[in-house]
Amino acid sequence: MEYYIQRHASGYVGNCLLWWRKGGHGYTCDLDDAEVFDDSDSNFARIVDEESKYKAWAKQYIDSAAQRHVSCEYLNFDLTPTYTYKE
Repeated sequence: MEYYIQRHASGYVGNCLLWWRKGGHGYTCDLDDAEVFDDSDSNFARIVDEESKYKAWAKQYIDSAAQRHVSCEYLNFDLTPTYTYKE
């Protein structure tokens, strides 16, 4: 079975969970950038057993709950059209 690893001690940005980033390079909210672990991987056992700071979530379950969203850091607000509400 495959898993994502969540840092649940402080594992949120807004309402998004933080996942272990590929290559052990910190954390990410982006599932495409999250490391996928297999329960036979020795790193998986070490990380999950480490002081209960981390929680393993079944990849299939998390993928089914994922939602599409837009991050404001990638928007150019100068391109926003002017809109005036009219009754």
